[in-house]
Amino acid sequence: MVVSSRRNVIMGPKKKVTRKRKPEEDNKGSEVEEEIEGEEPKEKERKGKDKKRGKNKYIGAHVSISGGIWKAVGDCLAIGGRSFALFLGSQRSWQRPPLNTAAAEKFQKACVENGFNPVHILPHGSYLMNCGSPKQDVFEKSQALLVDELGRCSALGLSLFNLHPGASLGSITTEQCQEKIAQAINQAHQQTPAIVTVLENMCGQGSTVGGQFGELRGIIDRVRDQSRVGVCLDTCHAFAAGYDLSVKGGVKSVLDEFDQVVGLSYLRALHLNDSKGKLGCHLDRHEDIGHGQIGIPAFRDIVNEPRLDNIPMILETPGRPGFEDKEQIELLYSLCKH
Repeated sequence: MVVSSRRNVIMGPKKKVTRKRKPEEDNKGSEVEEEIEGEEPKEKERKGKDKKRGKNKYIGAHVSISGGIWKAVGDCLAIGGRSFALFLGSQRSWQRPPLNTAAAEKFQKACVENGFNPVHILPHGSYLMNCGSPKQDVFEKSQALLVDELGRCSALGLSLFNLHPGASLGSITTEQCQEKIAQAINQAHQQTPAIVTVLENMCGQGSTVGGQFGELRGIIDRVRDQSRVGVCLDTCHAFAAGYDLSVKGGVKSVLDEFDQVVGLSYLRALHLNDSKGKLGCHLDRHEDIGHGQIGIPAFRDIVNEPRLDNIPMILETPGRPGFEDKEQIELLYSLCKH
């Protein structure tokens, strides 16, 4: 998975015009929006409403914790995000130093001061974890790391934790892998209070579990406290797994199927990624919004879908010069009709 974080004034004798540029929906240019001092009351009222577009959508990106975990909040604000994802420690080691208490307090303070609700912050699990591993040593280390991750969430005042479910490595059945994943989650829930474990759908590559909605449901069914389990729907992964978001009505159709198989009550977050690969390719290749196979119309439908209100929508796109996280967030909000 690839993640990144990265007016003219015209004076006249009677009025001042301020021009603010923002990306167009077709990604090929930008449109100009004018605000004119002394304009008619109805025009002011209309533009006031325009500024509130997407008020129920919490779009953001995966941000860095470099220099201190509390700095993630400022990084999110700098790109215009209303939600964010972050790692809670090193991705290169099973063993991590304990979370610094002062750093955790600074993080919580920054969130409160800047109006971030814990339900709009989505920590991402270490890629080292494979809670479905048939290898006992890897399974035990993954269990321990999951407990550590949930403990860090508690210390930071967070309520959600996102992870890739796991992989069978081809030596156990999908059902056995689901059982092991649920076992790890159940153990972690016993040792840490309140945090909701959010399973990310996968692209169906190799022996990974969670590419099909039914596989996610199979894990959920094995979790004892189902009030503490949810799903993060990654658009690239879903498309690569064969769920066609790109066709007209595709977003509605996929959500309807998710609701029938898993239940929309379990949907806690989205990862907003276009796909380099074609439908059903089973390749985890993220692309910038509108530059991949899914396309702008699907993302317009996503940001205008009422069933996706009030959950974090996190970009994990590679970014390119002039179209990094900030510009992509602006684009997505510009697609909102309300």
